[in-house]
Amino acid sequence: MITTAKSRTVTGVLAASAAATGLLAGVALGSAPAANASCASFFGLGNSADCSSTLLSVAVAFGDGATAHSTALFGASFAVGTNASASTTDALTLATAAGDESDAKAGGLFGIATQIGAAGGSTTVNPGGVFNAATNIGGDSNTVATGDATTGTVLNLATNLFGNGNTVTGQGGIANWATNFGGNTNTVTTEGSLSNTATNILGSNNEVTTAGGYLNWARNIFGDHNKVTITGGYYNSARNLIGSYNTVTTTGGYGNSVRNLVGNHNEISTTAGISALATNLLGNDNHANVTGGYYNTARNWVGNGNILTIGGGGSNLDFGVNLLGNENTLASGPGDLNLGFTAFGGQNQVKAGPGPLALAGSIFRDGQTVTKTNPGIAINSFRVGGAQTTGGQSNKAPAAQAEDGGSKTNTAATAKAGDSGKKTTKPSGTSGSKRSTKN
Repeated sequence: MITTAKSRTVTGVLAASAAATGLLAGVALGSAPAANASCASFFGLGNSADCSSTLLSVAVAFGDGATAHSTALFGASFAVGTNASASTTDALTLATAAGDESDAKAGGLFGIATQIGAAGGSTTVNPGGVFNAATNIGGDSNTVATGDATTGTVLNLATNLFGNGNTVTGQGGIANWATNFGGNTNTVTTEGSLSNTATNILGSNNEVTTAGGYLNWARNIFGDHNKVTITGGYYNSARNLIGSYNTVTTTGGYGNSVRNLVGNHNEISTTAGISALATNLLGNDNHANVTGGYYNTARNWVGNGNILTIGGGGSNLDFGVNLLGNENTLASGPGDLNLGFTAFGGQNQVKAGPGPLALAGSIFRDGQTVTKTNPGIAINSFRVGGAQTTGGQSNKAPAAQAEDGGSKTNTAATAKAGDSGKKTTKPSGTSGSKRSTKN
């Protein structure tokens, strides 16, 4: 009885103090503003249009037009700044918005939404979600969100640190992380499945995405206007490091790796397959693609404008490499155990396969065509196994060679017709006729 009376007395004093404070503020300002400059609601007490709470939740707002609402048990909402807004809709949630026009919405069990920066929003959604967090720290006009409106999500994290106009999203699945560090107007997204990661570090106007699959990691580090994408598959990796306007993609498969390491305007990809590798190191305008099979590899090491096509459906252990060369076209496969290479030269066309065990290469030459389809070796004009099919630059044009061949035939025929059978006389055309016969 005594305790209840004391509680009522304290409550009455608090209510009277709040009323007096409001009255004095109204007198000082002359008239009540359209929206309160600050408000607070604790455990359902002090609810207003700008601040409201329920049992065991709190809501506090500071700033002109700021609002805070907590509509579930053990929720907390804090808004600071002009027109800042924070709200929670499920139990054990926390929403914090700090900055003019900032917005934070936390939903799902143990959902956390943090927005520190002006004119941006951080959101965790879906009542079926658990331990999802969306966080923005610094920068303006960034949008960060986790969760999915239709499917349950668990331990998804979306984070943006600094930069402006970025969109970072972790949608669906379990333990997916999307992160952007700095830069402007980047889009970083994970969509569904399990333990996928999408990361952008610095640079602007990049798109980094993982969609489906398990344990995949797509990342861009330094560079602008890059597109790094992983679609499906398991334990795949796609990476761009230092370079702009690159497209780095892996689709399906298991344990595949795609990398652009320093260079611009490159297209590097793998499609299906197991433990495939496609790499560009130091070069621009290169294309490297690996398709299907097991352990197929394409590597461009230093060079521009090269095209590497490796593997194929059912192809295994095909390897292709360009080293210090430009504008080469290289293919290895389809087939098994084939190797093609170009080194220290340009504008060569090299193809190894279907094999198996076909090796074709060009080294220290320009403008060659080297092909090996069956088991054996073809390097420049050197050959082991099979007929010679290596082509290169000729001193005579094909038309001139044809004319030479034709003139030789006519000369031989004329000489033969003119030979009267005199053995003591040796016409000049007779020896030419004998050479033609041998060929």
